[in-house]
Amino acid sequence: MYTHPDIQGWMSNEELQWLYDAAQTRKRIVEIGCWKGRSTHALLSGCNGTVFAVDHFRGNPSEINGAHIEAKTVNIKDIFVENTKMFENLIILESPSVEAARMFKNNSLDMVFIDGEHTPQAFKEDFETWLPKCSGLFCGHDASMEGPNWYLNEYKIKHITKGSIWILCRE
Repeated sequence: MYTHPDIQGWMSNEELQWLYDAAQTRKRIVEIGCWKGRSTHALLSGCNGTVFAVDHFRGNPSEINGAHIEAKTVNIKDIFVENTKMFENLIILESPSVEAARMFKNNSLDMVFIDGEHTPQAFKEDFETWLPKCSGLFCGHDASMEGPNWYLNEYKIKHITKGSIWILCRE
């Protein structure tokens, strides 16, 4: 059972437990969009391998005046580092998602979790950029939000496993 610390974020306890469980059989995980580390903590707690946290830590442009307004005045990366400092299996890639993807060969990851910007264009870009990199569990958060919902429905990708997590197994 995963015991989560009090890290600000939008993922439910049920979703955190699902991430923790899914990470237990993985050796190379990438998480796109980490914010303060709530979901990253669950992945790191479950994974015996490496978790790559991909984020530019400036908040999403589409949410900068809403959910991510704090990024205007606070160093989100510092908070993320503080919340994940106890893990030795973390590699932080402070970069836009598409740029970070260039660091990985196709089929070199056994789990990719997308929780970046949720606009249709940004989600499509993340999805199509990272899908070839993953040979295992390809999944993400916020299946009902505009970008993920549109894209997943358009391409008839079955989703929701726990809460608002969508999955696409490539194994």
